[in-house]
Amino acid sequence: MDLQFLRDLTAVPGPYATVYLDDSHDTEDADRLHELRWAEARRQLEGAGADATTLEALDAAAATAPRVGGRAGRVLVAAGTGPPGERVRLDRTLPEPPATPSATWAPVPDLLPMLVEQPEHVPAVAVRVDETGGEVFRSQPGNAPAEVEQVRGDELVHKVRGGGWSHLAMQERVEESWRRNAADLAQRVDKLVAATGARVVVVTGDARSRSRLIDALGSRAAELAVQVERSGGPVDVDELTAAVDEAARDVVVADRRALVDRYEKATGRADGLAVEGVDGVLAALRSGAVDTVLLDTVFLDGGVRRDRTVCVADEPTHVATTPDQLRALGSEPTGEAAVDAALTRAAAASGAALVPFPPDGDGRPTGPSMADGVAALLRYPVPSGA
Repeated sequence: MDLQFLRDLTAVPGPYATVYLDDSHDTEDADRLHELRWAEARRQLEGAGADATTLEALDAAAATAPRVGGRAGRVLVAAGTGPPGERVRLDRTLPEPPATPSATWAPVPDLLPMLVEQPEHVPAVAVRVDETGGEVFRSQPGNAPAEVEQVRGDELVHKVRGGGWSHLAMQERVEESWRRNAADLAQRVDKLVAATGARVVVVTGDARSRSRLIDALGSRAAELAVQVERSGGPVDVDELTAAVDEAARDVVVADRRALVDRYEKATGRADGLAVEGVDGVLAALRSGAVDTVLLDTVFLDGGVRRDRTVCVADEPTHVATTPDQLRALGSEPTGEAAVDAALTRAAAASGAALVPFPPDGDGRPTGPSMADGVAALLRYPVPSGA
């Protein structure tokens, strides 16, 4: 999971207020319930020591955000430093209410629950194709695919029945028209795939039109193509959204399988490109050596995430198990934070990716076996004594 969107947040000195709210609007009294939920969260923050300026900034954010119909969650993160108008650093809607609503005031933001509950966004392009052209869509995090453009080519698209040279010539013209229309549409798709970094291309329409389009696509887009069996006609947004979501889930599953395989192959090798356990991962983060952090959220929920703390400093990657380790780096400890919160902040600040492994349907771990429920793949070996 790319944490680039959190880098600016993690660069701001703490402390931080982090709020996870049930923001559902599926009842007649939803607005009143929202007010009560926010009031309770505010009381918790105030009791934990949050300052008045930060609370006022969160008041404004809680009151003015657009309401999402149906069940939803929301996460708000505000820094306790900086100008009043810049305190709220993150405001995101979650697809479901949080399992455990919370409001914390701590040296680092509590970001892992958001990353676990919000589906990983996979850039995708979707196409509805027919004999005259089609429509091209791009995926949007948390929303239905948005139409980018319509492509309409030649209108000579219907073959005629009969025999003779004139009919044969007409059929050849129709087939050539189909090929041109598919080529025009494919060109638009290729450009959008390149511009968005798409990981999947969902193609829907009648079978012949799908086949012609995929044949006309460039090699990159063609490799990413996933066909949806349907007969064409007007785009059904719900159907298209479901198809894109399913294809994106398949990409995430494949990526995680590949990551587990990479980690298991790297574990124990002499080149030192994998570490496990809290101490080893923290040392790698302090050295800027981490490529990807792996977190077993089954294990974290069982204890280490809330029961074990580590020492943190204003520099996000300066995180250690003892204050003396931080002072050796020239940093003065600013407090203690839950392991998962400190790991997530350090990973985001250092440009590392993070992959949480949630439980399966029976509550069992889905990730590799890791000491302390945490491991990391490295860009280079950790220097001795880091």
